Amino acid sequence: MQFILRYLKGLAIGAGAILPGISSGVLCVVFGIYETLLNSILNFFQDWKKNLAFLFPILFGGITGIILFSNFITFFFQEYPTQTSFCFIGLILGSIPILLKTANREKGFHLHYLLYFFFTFSLALFLLVLENYFPQETNYCLPSFSFGFLVLSGFFMSIGVIVPRSK
Repeated sequence: MQFILRYLKGLAIGAGAILPGISSGVLCVVFGIYETLLNSILNFFQDWKKNLAFLFPILFGGITGIILFSNFITFFFQEYPTQTSFCFIGLILGSIPILLKTANREKGFHLHYLLYFFFTFSLALFLLVLENYFPQETNYCLPSFSFGFLVLSGFFMSIGVIVPRSK
């Protein structure tokens, strides 16, 4: 039963990996497996049988989720772009209370957290404005951004993928 449950969580995590604006790390937090997943990866060789038994169904489900849902996502974005975008916006906004509850579980909320929020929000707005100043060429239906903009975007995206861990 645990295998199936972990497989289904991995399936959702894999689907989340290809969805715009949804982080697999956030889904791990929502499912309550983030700490265990991180410890299993970091300490894999200490008890590799136990860690492999935990990680395999999640990894298998993640790969399955990526393969299965990539075609569905493409279809829905092509046929129903507005509805699909608002669905993802709702999923992202709906996960905020769970993330706040998890993040504030041990130490509680501090007012200076708002400073981090406003800094990140301002940075996102800055990148949206900056996008218009980089040269852009269009071929068929996909925009082609300059190398500098892609490097900058990749740098900020890589920061967002890593969920900091504190003890």
